[in-house]
Amino acid sequence: MTIQKSIDKQIHYPDEMILDHIWRSLQSEPTISAIDVKDISVGVDNGQVCLSGHVSQDCDIQQIDEITRSIPGVIAVHNHLVTDYDLNSQVTQALGENECTRLFRLPISCHQGWVEVGGFVPTREIQCAAEATAASVPTVRGVIQLPNIVGEENSLAQDAVQPRIGVRMFGKNETQGLVYQVVINPQNRLVTHAIVRVNHNAITWQEVHDYVVPVEVMDVVDLGGIFLNSIAPAIHQFADFTAADYPFAPLTWQPPHPYAVGSVRWPRLERLKA
Repeated sequence: MTIQKSIDKQIHYPDEMILDHIWRSLQSEPTISAIDVKDISVGVDNGQVCLSGHVSQDCDIQQIDEITRSIPGVIAVHNHLVTDYDLNSQVTQALGENECTRLFRLPISCHQGWVEVGGFVPTREIQCAAEATAASVPTVRGVIQLPNIVGEENSLAQDAVQPRIGVRMFGKNETQGLVYQVVINPQNRLVTHAIVRVNHNAITWQEVHDYVVPVEVMDVVDLGGIFLNSIAPAIHQFADFTAADYPFAPLTWQPPHPYAVGSVRWPRLERLKA
């Protein structure tokens, strides 16, 4: 350990300062600056850094780790980044171990944690089994493509939409809401709805209301906010949020990146079967 690094470890740096330094350092590195910030997360707690999310290759993990460790004030780095190669191997192994899917050739393609399952299967039941098996891998971000069913039209890929917790949603007439939870279908780990909190009183928070907004009406979804498409109704016309209809995901279930336990709900079982 260098003298400077030893001195740095003795100085208390605010977590916010460390986090800002990490992001600036990552974005200034030409070989990894192209990594989308939506694909990785960095958390800092008393100098302890947690890296999570998805990258394309092992060298990205190593470089991100090295840059993070070089930042003044970083005490330790807990690196949970996952490469597409490793994720491909995990999903392929899971499908090979499932009695419903192991007899079929189902090529896997992964990109930044999103999984596509190719090939052909004879029935809808086996197609669903392939989807659920791929989604059972905890590090899968979402299953966006399913194998085709023999004799039927090719299945279409689903959009990979992930509203971030805390971002603003803009509806018609400049109505604003705040995303504070999401609903995820455990069958494929994809977000189906955002739970949006709207303050109907600009002066106080006494008229707060929660709505369930489906991802299909979201036109732009990024870190800067969410904008509903032109055919979407006003936010207050969406269904009211009822906690009984959307129970919290089990504590034993690992949410997909970038979500955490407590911010994810599931549809009720009967809603999934509908």
